[in-house]
Amino acid sequence: METNMRIVGIIGPYFSGGNRRLIDHNIANTQYLMIAIANRFGQNELVGFFSPHSHTARFEKLADTPEHYYHTLDDAIYDRACDGFILLPDWEHSSGAKRDRERAIAQCKPIFALDDYDKATTNALLDELEKWATTQGGE
Repeated sequence: METNMRIVGIIGPYFSGGNRRLIDHNIANTQYLMIAIANRFGQNELVGFFSPHSHTARFEKLADTPEHYYHTLDDAIYDRACDGFILLPDWEHSSGAKRDRERAIAQCKPIFALDDYDKATTNALLDELEKWATTQGGE
């Protein structure tokens, strides 16, 4: 069964110099947006999400794997699954987020920005995603 769901990759800071408190903060910020997307689109299934912050959260401590492996994994999922991307606040301070943004630009995929985590700002982003997903099938 084919779906018309559009998948957005969520791009934002993660490692923050290895500071455990900041890593947890970055994961929580990403989860906030993922929950907002799920709550908004759970019934109509217009928009779904992928975030490296959730699928390999804390693996820098749990697994004995080089960082490059995770970048390659993220790239494969981004390339195969994501129709567009969301930049989280402070993405520009993250080398990984800058790399992911450049990859999205090179692939001519739409990029949306969340300027802050204020509820009104988040709702405006969700409105923008809904318009994108319903206009010409998300193309």
